[in-house]
Amino acid sequence: MREQTLKEAQDYLTIVDRGKVKRILDIETLVKRHEKEMILSFMEGLLKEKGKALKGLVVKDKTAYRVNETIGAMFRIYMAMKTLEREETT
Repeated sequence: MREQTLKEAQDYLTIVDRGKVKRILDIETLVKRHEKEMILSFMEGLLKEKGKALKGLVVKDKTAYRVNETIGAMFRIYMAMKTLEREETT
């Protein structure tokens, strides 16, 4: 994978809040040990897990802040996946 693609994907997976950096997933480390297909498969599984968690959160309390956090994480994972997949077609 190209370095620019990895950086773009990692940017989607990194949250900076009040000077604190949180990574949903450290894709740069994963790339050193696994093939792209395995990483995408892992990310797809993580996205499904977040979806299941979201269903539970919504049933429990639709107004909970964690609902927003989960949706945000799902969007970021999805966008990172699309970034990695897009490299295959270019």
